[in-house]
Amino acid sequence: MRQSVVVGLSGGVDSFVTALLLKQQGYEVIGVHLQLWDDKEKPQLDSLCRDLGIELLRYDGQELFRRQVVDVFVQEYSEGRTPNPCALCNNTVKWSLLLQVADEMRVEKVATGHYVKILPLAGHWYVCKGEDAVKDQSYFLWGVKEKLLMRALTPLGDFTKVQVKKMAQDYGYADLAYQKESMGICFLEGRDYRDFIFHYSGRICKPVPGDIRDTDGHVIGQHTGLLNYTVGQKRGMPVIGNEPLYVKEICAGQNLIVADRKNGLFQHVLEIEQVNLIDRTDLELENIEVKVRGLGLNPAGNANVREIGESRLRIYLENPAWALAPGQPVALYCGNRLLGGGILSSGRI
Repeated sequence: MRQSVVVGLSGGVDSFVTALLLKQQGYEVIGVHLQLWDDKEKPQLDSLCRDLGIELLRYDGQELFRRQVVDVFVQEYSEGRTPNPCALCNNTVKWSLLLQVADEMRVEKVATGHYVKILPLAGHWYVCKGEDAVKDQSYFLWGVKEKLLMRALTPLGDFTKVQVKKMAQDYGYADLAYQKESMGICFLEGRDYRDFIFHYSGRICKPVPGDIRDTDGHVIGQHTGLLNYTVGQKRGMPVIGNEPLYVKEICAGQNLIVADRKNGLFQHVLEIEQVNLIDRTDLELENIEVKVRGLGLNPAGNANVREIGESRLRIYLENPAWALAPGQPVALYCGNRLLGGGILSSGRI
């Protein structure tokens, strides 16, 4: 009897090629489309699944997505923090729903079109970086639990995006291979995040101006509403002595922004909360690296990591990180292996 696998299908080339590869490997593929946000009907999914000869199920996860991702996104921004909704979705919604569907159908394996590898090492299962360094999505999966990883398949981790598109084209799906990919945060649907928050659930939240102060507490300007600013932002900030200032801290409770020169936004020490680790003994490794952004400005060198509570870590960086915002995910790596991570806490060290 062929082993079954539940595959998350979005209608895009990545999930389609994932299902194709698994079918070629001999799996009985069951396609599942997760309806997460006012999901528009995707009739191409039906035809794609018919072409592959696989069953397609649609699963309504909109309430969970709204509660775990959208509500948290709005609440975090209202508190002056900077959430990452893609990490929230992967860690609390998408993978969990696929596992729930698999359990209901008594299927052991689940699969997604993520460009990562999931590999065993020393009795544990880890997310590892995929072959395509540009498309690698491991940063967003720091919170996925090991009990799920040991049941997961991610065949695209062995390929580049170019190769995946070529496979789709070779099988007669050139239109799918080169269709425009959805970019940005799905539930914003191309809107500015501030406009979305202002009008979410029918609540119109108008921006409230307030003080911009320097690190000594002196008022040096006025902001136009906290949602218009992020840590590290220079636009709209005062200039002192021909030197631009940047947002260093957002204090929502005081409706206040703290400004500093660029060098003042570097940090050697940070703390993270809501920590998920595959193996806590990994913290003893000497070559731990830290990523505070998926692709972009990340601190170079290694880090020393110490537990300071049940689900909190203090991280000492060999080289400082710039413009860290509370609410950002912080991922810990050893080489290509994702050890885990957490959320940057509000307290500055």
